Amino acid sequence: MGISDRTDGAYGRPGPTTVVAPGTTVKGDIHSIGGVHVDGEIEGNVEAKSYVIVAKGAVIHGDVHAAEVYLGGIVIGDIWALEVERYGTGICHGTIEAFKINEHGKKE
Repeated sequence: MGISDRTDGAYGRPGPTTVVAPGTTVKGDIHSIGGVHVDGEIEGNVEAKSYVIVAKGAVIHGDVHAAEVYLGGIVIGDIWALEVERYGTGICHGTIEAFKINEHGKKE
């Protein structure tokens, strides 16, 4: 797991980004004051003040809490967010609770 100090306003939210790289497995919960970008696998809950990106091919075995969630991979747990952007490859094996859910590339 690497941490960068990106403050470029990625996805509209400034602050540090915690990155879980491809091929990396993190066992345990992650709490971030910024954002979390997952390309690998997490066995635990993820909580971020800003955003969580679950990239295509990424897996989270746990719940996700964030202001914004970008779902392109798999979450095996529940998602709580103000806004969820769900892409065609995004799967949630649980409940999604959000004020706004946007679907992108979903097959009819």
